[in-house]
Amino acid sequence: MPVFEREGINLHIEPHPEGFVETLHPAVDMIRMIGSKNVKFLYCAPHTFYFGDNTGKMIRDAAAILAHVHVADTYNHKASSGLRYICNPPGARVTIHQHMDIGQGEVNWDEFFAGLAAIGFDGVVTSCVFAWEERADDSGRFMRKEIQKYVDKHFGKPEGKGKA
Repeated sequence: MPVFEREGINLHIEPHPEGFVETLHPAVDMIRMIGSKNVKFLYCAPHTFYFGDNTGKMIRDAAAILAHVHVADTYNHKASSGLRYICNPPGARVTIHQHMDIGQGEVNWDEFFAGLAAIGFDGVVTSCVFAWEERADDSGRFMRKEIQKYVDKHFGKPEGKGKA
């Protein structure tokens, strides 16, 4: 940490399914224990359903250290009695990990952006769709437009400006 702090390097920690820390609260606790202004939390929306079921509360719980969000949609792997994904043969060891365009999954985007607005989030917002290489440019333009729509809706448009 002394090197990060001396050099002004920021580290945004993202809990990740199958990673060394998979869920929100242990990652938040770890960052708080480190206690450096250079170590912050990255909330990855497509991992929402691994973190829990109350997006607004999770965002509030991480508010003091939240610096960065990844925006992409995903399916709730816990829905449909845990049978959202059916893999054959039964018992196959697979990991399903999706980052799709807004609207193609089940993340509640109004809840997500309202949660960010409620805590006065002023950090980095990154689109992180990687579902279709062949339409990456179209996806990027679509995501930019959709993110702006939700930012305008929940944070409000600045007076006299076209975009927030």
